[in-house]
Amino acid sequence: MNHAWLALLLSLGERLGLHEVLAAADRPLTAAELAARAGADERYVREWAWGMAAGALVVGTVDEAGIEWFRLVEGYEQALTARGGAQHWSRITMQVTALAALEDDIVAAFRTGGGVSAARYEGRIVKVLEAESGPIFAQVLLEEVVPLLGVTDLLRTGARVLDLGCGTGQAVAILGAQFQNSRFLGVDQSPDSVAAARRRTAQLDNVSFAVLDIEDALPQGPFDLVMAANVVHDLSDPVGLLTRLHAITAPGGVVYLHELGFGDAMPDNVADPHSLGVLAFGIYHCLPLARRRPGIAPGGMWGRSAYEAALRSAGFVDVVTTRAPSDPNNDTIIARRPAVTGRSE
Repeated sequence: MNHAWLALLLSLGERLGLHEVLAAADRPLTAAELAARAGADERYVREWAWGMAAGALVVGTVDEAGIEWFRLVEGYEQALTARGGAQHWSRITMQVTALAALEDDIVAAFRTGGGVSAARYEGRIVKVLEAESGPIFAQVLLEEVVPLLGVTDLLRTGARVLDLGCGTGQAVAILGAQFQNSRFLGVDQSPDSVAAARRRTAQLDNVSFAVLDIEDALPQGPFDLVMAANVVHDLSDPVGLLTRLHAITAPGGVVYLHELGFGDAMPDNVADPHSLGVLAFGIYHCLPLARRRPGIAPGGMWGRSAYEAALRSAGFVDVVTTRAPSDPNNDTIIARRPAVTGRSE
């Protein structure tokens, strides 16, 4: 129960920049100093700081003059601040508080078995999901994933690239800036995400974006590289989507799926320390989006062999699952459309 309350405090600390201020200080701070540096009210900040002390993430002391001092517990800077990069775990508490606002929708979905409108996932939810995925993309995409895909020379020469479920355009922005001979198209069902992606890449003339629900339609191909990061498990019919994707992938083209690194046996999956968050997030996000249509709605623990089998069933070959060294909790699933016309098992 205490951890649930602590999540609320962590989300506030993230949004207000309180963790960053404490980590940047070279000495303990008073509540007044912390509030001033974060641009917040002292009385609220004092209550927050003592709450974080109760949660064992902040050290709170009182000196002989009765002055209260606060500092982060040593060793938590990576988990609580941006300096942690992909290991900045406290960002996820913002997802918890943002998604909690959908509880009435989720209760209704439990009753009916239906889904939740994609429009309910706009606004703040778009921003908090970006806050988690951004550091991971920035750290591993160019240095690790592109070499794993074996497409560096292709991108330098010039390729057509499609990013399915592009979100706010982080991957497209990174790749578009690096490989200016290639053309990039990002599609996402979220108007807020696409608007943010266009703002992010306003200075790039080799990228474009479109609002599109990929279970309704796909862009016209062919594409030499197709990327989909944490998208396929949100679909009602992933096998059908991958089959349609095969048709717009160029012969010899590469498909890259970035998916959660789980197997097929649920007892093994739930022993993973990340499983609780994945399952809870799935209830509030993945399943409600997938259940808008008939289908299997796989969720975040569909399992790597299921992805591999679905890709092979769709006609892709050379299917392999690996992991980027700096992203050890997620699978990098790579497949290729045969260079010759026709399906291959």
